[in-house]
Amino acid sequence: MPVFDANKTTQKNITADKVAARDLIDNSINNNYGPLIYREDTILKELVEEHEKEILLDHEYKEFSDKLNNFLYRKVEGSLRDLNEKLNSGNRAHLVEMAMDLKESITKKIMKNSHFESAQKIYTHLLVQIRVTFQSEISSRVKSREFQEYEIDDLVVNKIIGPLLHSVEGCSLLIDKEDLYGLLYVLTGNCYIEWD
Repeated sequence: MPVFDANKTTQKNITADKVAARDLIDNSINNNYGPLIYREDTILKELVEEHEKEILLDHEYKEFSDKLNNFLYRKVEGSLRDLNEKLNSGNRAHLVEMAMDLKESITKKIMKNSHFESAQKIYTHLLVQIRVTFQSEISSRVKSREFQEYEIDDLVVNKIIGPLLHSVEGCSLLIDKEDLYGLLYVLTGNCYIEWD
């Protein structure tokens, strides 16, 4: 018996997925997703810690921050568009009712906690971060009209909502995703952010 016949194999009745004697061309795509890791906002963390300490002292603060007041009640000269008009012109008519509710809800929550100076600082910091991030990382994409609405929505979640939600985790103000969207709509309604 020759040596070659002794090493002879057959590939009949093989139940493995893909069997090849040499190269196998596989055009499948594998997407591996890991958890998003956000850069921690140390200033916001310090403000949250300050707020937690202030609550323990039960300190009543009587003044209202001018900067926070400007964010909430900005007076703009000229023809104004309300939140409804801005969202409609930005192809976001489906968000109008929710946006109005969230804007009203977060405004009430801010007023309820306004007797804590640290709470005012936290909300002011959040509003500043949302405005700056939107203007520097999202606004140009909105204005270019080269991005789909869902791509802009993803940017809002990944650049604004996710990182800020991570930074306020554990805060006794119980700031959640709806509150952060409410702040975004406060800024939209008061002419700090545009969706078109």
